Amino acid sequence: MATAAKPWGLLAWIGAAVIAFALAPAPPVAPPMDAEEIAAIQRSLDRLVADTRAWQRERGDRQLPWSQARGHLAIVIDDVGRELHLFEQLLDLRYPITFSVLPGAVYAPGAQLRLRADRRRYREIMLHLPMEPIEPGRMRETDDARETFLLASDPPDELVRKLEAALLRVPAAVGINNHMGSRLSAERAAMDAIMPVLARRGLFMLDSRTTAATVAEQAARDAGVPVIARQVFLDDDPDPAAIEAALQRAATLSHERPVVAIGHPLAATVDVLRRRLPELYETGVSVYPASVLLAHAGSAQAGP
Repeated sequence: MATAAKPWGLLAWIGAAVIAFALAPAPPVAPPMDAEEIAAIQRSLDRLVADTRAWQRERGDRQLPWSQARGHLAIVIDDVGRELHLFEQLLDLRYPITFSVLPGAVYAPGAQLRLRADRRRYREIMLHLPMEPIEPGRMRETDDARETFLLASDPPDELVRKLEAALLRVPAAVGINNHMGSRLSAERAAMDAIMPVLARRGLFMLDSRTTAATVAEQAARDAGVPVIARQVFLDDDPDPAAIEAALQRAATLSHERPVVAIGHPLAATVDVLRRRLPELYETGVSVYPASVLLAHAGSAQAGP
């Protein structure tokens, strides 16, 4: 009998609570704000707007609307996560550079946290996916010995496993590009094996074109993966004059079509970008995240 009475006791309690709420007096009406209180709120809002505008003017990104730019350029920095000093200098630039993170790099987790630390200055993150080069010894040199490379000898399921493991290390990636890969990116079967993973995850492919024999771009297109290709390497030759010439070439090409330029966290590259990007901006050449360039340009054709 005691067990059967429990539901009735609960219903009685609920009924009493409903009656109590119904009979409770209405809450007091908030007193109207006087003119001084309204003015104080307005002053606070005005200060907030002024501070926001000052920050944007002094530290915010410099980017032209797509339709107003004379040139459209994406700058992708590879090898992110191997050091922090030059990375921080690149991150401090007022242009939306794209950062491609090596999954096995010692500072990869910290670099990704830094890239997401300031929501006012969005920086796009990509996965810099290690792929087998023509010279296999390069995979065992210095920092590359920390990376897990996708190999031409890997069966399809192993290529997929390695790709998915790398993506777990760079979870904010919106796309991938190849680190090395002069051998693997020329293997159509290998490229066909990994493209369904990108398609399923909604990621795009940037073909770094480390070899003229690459089939990565065509494999991505055939699999329905959004794809774009690199046109210019900024610092293949690390001499500052050569880097500056490469950036100028990218800017000139960008007057004709959207251009992707790839660079690295080198002191000379940082110096050239710090000096020249403001000048290019004043001439109408604007930097955009790689995905924005892709959205406007479709599958860009690789240049020489």
